[in-house]
Amino acid sequence: MKKTTSNLYPSSWTPTIVASIVVIGSILSIIALSITLFIFYYFNCLKCSRLKVHRNLSIALLLNLLMLIVTSSPVLLNFSYKNMDWLCKGVLSVQLYSALCSINWMFIEGLLLHSRVTVHIFRQDAPFKLYYCIGWVLPAISIVSWCLLMRQYHDTPCWSGYGDLPYIWVITGPMLAALLVNSIFLIDIIRVLVTKRRANFANETSQMRCSLYDGANQQKMCPWPHAVQPPLITCSRKKAIKATALLFPLLGIPHLLFCINPKDNGTMEEAYMIVNAFVKSSQGLFVSVLYCFMNNEVQTALRKAYMRAVTRRNPNHRYTCRTRGLSQTSGTYLSHSDGNILADPRHKLTSSSKTVLRMKELPSRGELSTARSEYMTVIF
Repeated sequence: MKKTTSNLYPSSWTPTIVASIVVIGSILSIIALSITLFIFYYFNCLKCSRLKVHRNLSIALLLNLLMLIVTSSPVLLNFSYKNMDWLCKGVLSVQLYSALCSINWMFIEGLLLHSRVTVHIFRQDAPFKLYYCIGWVLPAISIVSWCLLMRQYHDTPCWSGYGDLPYIWVITGPMLAALLVNSIFLIDIIRVLVTKRRANFANETSQMRCSLYDGANQQKMCPWPHAVQPPLITCSRKKAIKATALLFPLLGIPHLLFCINPKDNGTMEEAYMIVNAFVKSSQGLFVSVLYCFMNNEVQTALRKAYMRAVTRRNPNHRYTCRTRGLSQTSGTYLSHSDGNILADPRHKLTSSSKTVLRMKELPSRGELSTARSEYMTVIF
């Protein structure tokens, strides 16, 4: 017996609610991602390797969101593409391909961040040939293999019931592997951040107490205890929670929460469908806000473009702007900047306000004078 759309949901109203959430969230995410891609491609100063990864992730998410709208349209509209078998199979294949590409580029985001924060896997510039292979080529190989298997062993109309067959592991297997590795990256990144945060905070507090001990710098004779104090533990926990909340959606970890559908034909399945629809459709919005709109480099580029536009319109007008230095916004990633910025006392970073992790993209000394290196990453 062929299942209809209404048979896939526990209640008759659930398909409409889920489809509405998907369409509205996807439209908002598409608008945000379109603005993000325009900014990334328009400004020539935003050309570092990390932002290239952001661009590819945005493209993959944009394609996935478009396919989510297409697959949700039969529920809200009176026409359906499922009447044509070849079109239905094509839409399903492109949807699965875009979903796998999105997960793979999230894995690349985690790999790049982990390699910069913890261990320097790539001593030279980021290997984008490898990244493109992981992000675009491997998903295509998986999808083509799955399509051939389905055509050979399960050539039903629109490949109905494909999720219950073992061949789906050709697609879901790489997805789960990438998300599990990203989970390990997340735990290790948080561990390194908290460790460095505690070390920096303890160093500053110890130096302050020693200098106040007798008015002189007596760090060696200072009786300040080396044990971690309760305020430091509380601060480290807050920072760890903040960094986890930031990186959790960006690395695709929420997808692990929706790997298993309860399928109880009741409240649990309804909640699963609604929350899953919200998470999938809002992923692009999260990426745009945290990777673009709250990015210090993007804010600087937009500010300079605005100042140039004001100067062109009124050359005699003097535009004054208070420089904020390095952005204190959570989730701001700093790179592709002139190394002289750290020499300016207005731009000094204190470890008491946020944790700064040095990272080297082009460590060779001969290239430092000509190359613009990515010199740090700020997580919180």
